[in-house]
Amino acid sequence: MARLTPEEVKAFLIDTLQVSGAAYREVDNTLLLAEVTVEIPPLFFDPPRLEKQTLNLVFTPEASANYPGAELVIPGSYRLNWFIDGLQERGNYTLQHFKFTGAAAKSEKALAALRPELKKALPLSSPAEEARPFLLVNYTLSFQTDELQEELVSLGLDMVSGTITPDFFRCLGEAEALPGAPETGVATPSYTLEAAFALLHQYLEELVQARDPRWVNEARVRYEEELTCLYQYYQEDQRDFGDFHSRALDLYDKFRPRVLVRPVNVGLLYLPVLVYQLPKEGRKEKTVLRYLPFLDKLETSGEFESPTIAKARARKQ
Repeated sequence: MARLTPEEVKAFLIDTLQVSGAAYREVDNTLLLAEVTVEIPPLFFDPPRLEKQTLNLVFTPEASANYPGAELVIPGSYRLNWFIDGLQERGNYTLQHFKFTGAAAKSEKALAALRPELKKALPLSSPAEEARPFLLVNYTLSFQTDELQEELVSLGLDMVSGTITPDFFRCLGEAEALPGAPETGVATPSYTLEAAFALLHQYLEELVQARDPRWVNEARVRYEEELTCLYQYYQEDQRDFGDFHSRALDLYDKFRPRVLVRPVNVGLLYLPVLVYQLPKEGRKEKTVLRYLPFLDKLETSGEFESPTIAKARARKQ
């Protein structure tokens, strides 16, 4: 940031205000008025609160002299760092949707690979496209003893079925994400965010329990070796037992295995679902197939009813 010119700092702030949806006005080339929401810290027994404020911002010392009371925003200043921190915090959460851009023949080939008996029904009628919400959370797992091992875990939870897909971020590949949720054809979630996070936390607990226990056992061996040396030192010199006990507790805390879970970022993502209806056979109901191309997953009718089909069923009744 140290090499940014005043013009670049101003352009950065305007971009940040636009991303945040904040109102602003350029009075002239030197003064920028921005209406932002700031957090007022707690005062005595009053809780913290949010308050809208208008900031008068200038970007050169000369302009600061012309507008007394305006804040000078330069690299390293409090206000510039405040904008950067807010942008970084906003980047921890995202709401996006994806479109299926593949050809119909490609999706039919994938269907036949997942369900070989479908080959005789090809080619299929054009599918309807719907969107299903997924909760994406990237976690950092820190396995701590006297040593530190960290892993990045990317989990995606289907908000309709509750199914968890590991390494979910990789499934998205290089697909282009569009901001916001799709306007139509969105499946209704079966889980609240609280319930979804509870399922993810349960999955993480099982993941940690299934981890190779060598990291715990190796730490125990190192702990016992150091504790033995500490005990022998105090035995030989007949030192105070209370001091030994205190140092032994420090050793225990140093080698004690623990796992810290930290969410890195969270996204509510809407992935496309291609809905196919197979021709009716005899007295059987039409078979409905739902293909999730990003996950290369196929669901058959009766598992989850799409919103489009549910509306059609309601109209017939």
